[in-house]
Amino acid sequence: MGKMFLFDGTGLVYRAFYAIDQSLQTSSGLHTNAVYGLTKMLIKFLKEHISIGKDACVFVLDSKGGSKKRKDILETYKANRPSTPDLLLEQIPYVEELVDALGIKVLKIEGFEADDIIATLSKKFESDFEKVNIITGDKDLLQLVSDKVFVWRVERGITDLVLYDRNKVIEKYGIYPEQFKDYLSLVGDQIDNIPGVKGIGKKTAVSLLKKYNSLENVLKNINLLTEKLRRLLEDSKEDLQKSIELVELIYDVPMDVEKDEIIYRGYNPDKLLKVLKKYEFSSIIKELNLQEKLEKEYILVDNEDKLKKLAEEIEKYKTFSIDTETTSLDPFEAKLVGISISTMEGKAYYIPVSHFGAKNISKSLIDKFLKQILQEKDYNIVGQNLKFDYEIFKSMGFSPNVPHFDTMIAAYLLNPDEKRFNLEELSLKYLGYKMISFDELVNENVPLFGNDFSYVPLERAVEYSCEDADVTYRIFRKLGRKIYENEMEKLFYEIEMPLIDVLSEMELNGVYFDEEYLKELSKKYQEKMDGIKEKVFEIAGETFNLNSSTQVAYILFEKLNIAPYKKTATGKFSTNAEVLEELSKEHEIAKLLLEYRKYQKLKSTYIDSIPLSINRKTNRVHTTFHQTGTSTGRLSSSNPNLQNLPTRSEEGKEIRKAVRPQRQDWWILGADYSQIELRVLAHVSKDENLLKAFKDDLDIHTITAAKIFGVSEMFVSEQMRRVGKMVNFAIIYGVSPYGLSKRIGLSVSETKKIIDNYFRYYKGVFEYLKRMKDEARKKGYVTTLFGRRRYIPQLRSKNGNRVQEGERIAVNTPIQGTAADIIKIAMINIHNRLKKENLSSKMILQVHDELVFEVPDNELEFVKDIVKDEMENAVKLDVPLKVDVYCGKEWE
Repeated sequence: MGKMFLFDGTGLVYRAFYAIDQSLQTSSGLHTNAVYGLTKMLIKFLKEHISIGKDACVFVLDSKGGSKKRKDILETYKANRPSTPDLLLEQIPYVEELVDALGIKVLKIEGFEADDIIATLSKKFESDFEKVNIITGDKDLLQLVSDKVFVWRVERGITDLVLYDRNKVIEKYGIYPEQFKDYLSLVGDQIDNIPGVKGIGKKTAVSLLKKYNSLENVLKNINLLTEKLRRLLEDSKEDLQKSIELVELIYDVPMDVEKDEIIYRGYNPDKLLKVLKKYEFSSIIKELNLQEKLEKEYILVDNEDKLKKLAEEIEKYKTFSIDTETTSLDPFEAKLVGISISTMEGKAYYIPVSHFGAKNISKSLIDKFLKQILQEKDYNIVGQNLKFDYEIFKSMGFSPNVPHFDTMIAAYLLNPDEKRFNLEELSLKYLGYKMISFDELVNENVPLFGNDFSYVPLERAVEYSCEDADVTYRIFRKLGRKIYENEMEKLFYEIEMPLIDVLSEMELNGVYFDEEYLKELSKKYQEKMDGIKEKVFEIAGETFNLNSSTQVAYILFEKLNIAPYKKTATGKFSTNAEVLEELSKEHEIAKLLLEYRKYQKLKSTYIDSIPLSINRKTNRVHTTFHQTGTSTGRLSSSNPNLQNLPTRSEEGKEIRKAVRPQRQDWWILGADYSQIELRVLAHVSKDENLLKAFKDDLDIHTITAAKIFGVSEMFVSEQMRRVGKMVNFAIIYGVSPYGLSKRIGLSVSETKKIIDNYFRYYKGVFEYLKRMKDEARKKGYVTTLFGRRRYIPQLRSKNGNRVQEGERIAVNTPIQGTAADIIKIAMINIHNRLKKENLSSKMILQVHDELVFEVPDNELEFVKDIVKDEMENAVKLDVPLKVDVYCGKEWE
């Protein structure tokens, strides 16, 4: 005999919804967190517990109207329950589709709850199976537990199941499963609005049932109870009767279900793959090893005639995807091994360039071919992460045209909160196709030569590399439509695609750091740290490890008897920065420890680590810029992160001084947008006072300080102006009164008055912020001026903190994202001007609102004018864009 598994679908879907990040969605905006969590849970359960062809599986859902019988008994039954979030409601049809695709019978019956259907199925088929297993998050179903019926309760997350048999119920609740119905009748349920007996709690209910065995016996022996209990039961006689009827499960729900139709026979791979592709569950496709069968023709191009025919085919179709195979990911070390090209779905070519022991196409033929397709003809170049391929081509001496389509960037624009945009992930997500992995290929073919692709046998290289080009082309065809449907064509084609060319150039340019200067600075900081350490030891009266939180805590809180401020999650006294900041107001040792940590962090993170990133061929640092690194559209940087170099402190300026021109007669030129986000706010809010301030070139922070403190501008102190500045930017970032109060050092009530004064003066800003939140709730997303879109599912949450997070995103993303788009436009225009004027000057860094260049002496004044002009005229807003330009022999 097999086993029967009954899934309380409604409860499990709720669990999944709250267990999985609610921002999960498809590129077309379908929210899928509940479906995803539930699918993961069901697959795990199917794998671990269910025998195909032997065991039965039913996924049970509540009907839309709930239980008609219980509503007749008590009109307010379940009235206290919060309404189901819209975000969850919209996923119920997806749930049914996916559960059905998994091969599990879905059952819901009008007028009945899932619990009643489960009770009826349990009774109807109990004798047909060895065991009945109920999977639920609800305790109410524990009343069904018997020698043959078991309940698996989801008690944490969505996959942490606890098995309840009779003994477990007794251990947990102190009563038998058959007493559970009486227990629930006595204690009631506030969420379901089951009244129970007022005044009788869990402990009293358990003791009564232990003594009298059943509720019926309790009532028969009511005269033996204490006067208080007797009065409670008599006063709640009507409520108790209703409670008994409400908690009683229905065992005879009318259903036309036969045993044969609930036996689990596995899933149809094609049907399941189709549904998983629809919801873009790439990780599940990978986990189940599902594979879409792609029709494909992959061709080796190993002679001049074939190369010529390929060039003719590219000329015919005008659009092609391209991918390079190299010996390294470092463009300065990399040697081109091969090129793959696809001109249509299912057809791709591989050109061997430098394969070990193979017939390769000569360099002269390759150079001629690449020059033609990359820069001479007006073709549409498509690829995945084209920035890398462009760097390879540029290192070879080519100047490729602006790319037409990058699948990685398109996938990011469609869903900027996603974390992974690699080709394997996109292939699973959009095609349901599992690609050959690079590690698999290399480990199988070149174990003795590391990751050197030139040792991969030609036939395997053709299969692997053509697949890259083919899959990229297929994804391009899918995402091209989605970019259009989401009205992102201008953003994609006029900003993000041209930016690839700019960033590839910047990465190759690199940044020069004066290594000797950094070595001296490192020594200087070590001396400072040693001096601080001696002072700390003197106060402590002993030596200890300043990097050990345990030893620091002992010195502060035990030896020096300083009152502890806060504990860590493990119960130990915290010595984090927040604690030391607070203690430093009264204790010199805390101040010294903070200073020590500051120098230590600067030294290890920047001063000592940057020299390790210097490329010994160029003697420069070549950071990687990411177009897909943030949800707002801002660029990010890594290996190393040069956007994170400290700016405001004196120490930060000392570190920036290490950035210098590599040649004597060159300069560092910097250009920084002045208050660009506030100017964007003025434009989108149309606030009269903000617009006037920027048009008249007034000090916006002084004006704000005067208004929030209620004084004339002439009486605004430097400290007041600083607060005004913080308030201006806090509004953009949607900071709460509590959050702002922590920053400006005033009470929450005082801070609230400041914010109220701000909005009294900037009424247009208040209206704009309200409008953005309302729009985001209505549409489910916000956009920048250039159409960059960000979905905000948090606004549809029942969790107040999540809603506040969503409101901050709704307010901030359009402003920060628009500012990010503006500087990208400026970068593209400056890049084009420098090329057009045939200048030697290089753009080397972008740090949010700032651009940094390396400029020869004879171009300095000209490039200053170009940079200022292009940045200030990147777009036309209702207020002027203002740029501060500076230059020197070092960057500070």
